[in-house]
Amino acid sequence: MKKIYGFLAALWLGGVWQVPSTQAGNLDPESGSSNHDSNALKLYVTLEAPDALGVVDPESKRRLRAISVGGKPHDVICAPDGSTAYITNPKTNDLSIVDTSTDKVKKTVKFGEEATPWHVEISPDGSQVFAALQDQSAVIILDTAQNRIASKVSVTSGPWAIAAPRNDIVYATLNGSVSKGTANRARSEDIAVFDPTEASPTAEYLTLAADTANGPHGIVSAPDGSAVYIAAQASHEVWKINVDDNRVERVAKIPDPNPSGTPLNPGFPTDLAISPDGNTLIAVNHDLDSITVINLETQRIIETVSTGEGSEPWGALIAPDGQTAYISTNGVDSLAFFPMSELTDGTEGASKSTIADLPTSDGLTWCKSAQ
Repeated sequence: MKKIYGFLAALWLGGVWQVPSTQAGNLDPESGSSNHDSNALKLYVTLEAPDALGVVDPESKRRLRAISVGGKPHDVICAPDGSTAYITNPKTNDLSIVDTSTDKVKKTVKFGEEATPWHVEISPDGSQVFAALQDQSAVIILDTAQNRIASKVSVTSGPWAIAAPRNDIVYATLNGSVSKGTANRARSEDIAVFDPTEASPTAEYLTLAADTANGPHGIVSAPDGSAVYIAAQASHEVWKINVDDNRVERVAKIPDPNPSGTPLNPGFPTDLAISPDGNTLIAVNHDLDSITVINLETQRIIETVSTGEGSEPWGALIAPDGQTAYISTNGVDSLAFFPMSELTDGTEGASKSTIADLPTSDGLTWCKSAQ
């Protein structure tokens, strides 16, 4: 998940992302080839309006194109070896599989009617992909060797996001269904957990707080696989689950500046990003047009930074070198990024740059394309 240096203004034109010639390298919109190293690092961004996956070359800061995928793409994850990207498409109820060396869709996996796949995750060894099918109340397990559905794990409520901190354990946040109007409803079982290596995986459940409608939404794994962190958008909290013993603990409460007027859906925080060293967490506050930066060593909030009025931030990631934070600002069709040094230095505010005219949704992933 990962990084851009500098900023890029781009225009959607005729189905291909094109940039001014003073910034763009040579790019063939038909073949997708360009004059950059095939093993270069790239940032993939799901683009909701054009039903596409946007591609950014962070080294040149200027090449950007789009890959047509399924309907209303929401999330994307890259394989550990960099060879493949997986994109969930809620509108068409399927998963697009992209060859990162060619930036072309090589297969589409259909999930059936009313599946509504939202978030996607991959096991650390790259052998399995997990897709949250919200309206089927299930998690699909895809065998990446053959890119086929291997099994389906039923859960008690609509799953939204998934984390796989180890090969033998998967967590799914149970947020209900947006389309069925059950999102954020009170429940005793907030998180589903299962072992995907079993022949017939069966979910068990963890409760965040029995007396609170937590509305668990985004989830992210610690870099060392020791824990997962959950954005509870209804209770405005961040929670932690220790993987070894599934012990649950509250990390932080995000202050609500307007407690009587803030809606619970989509609420805040909605998504999370964690630094490569595991010391800093960024919580995305959709309804507050801001991000909250948390020191995980002290479990204290460092600061809350505005992403701009009406920006409606949705997804987040931190660069592999830990220098930059990227926020998809769905409300203004752009990608914002902040220097991590300014977000964590304890002083108020941070400078922001943007890549404009990008109709982002939630998905951001960093990928090194295979040769």
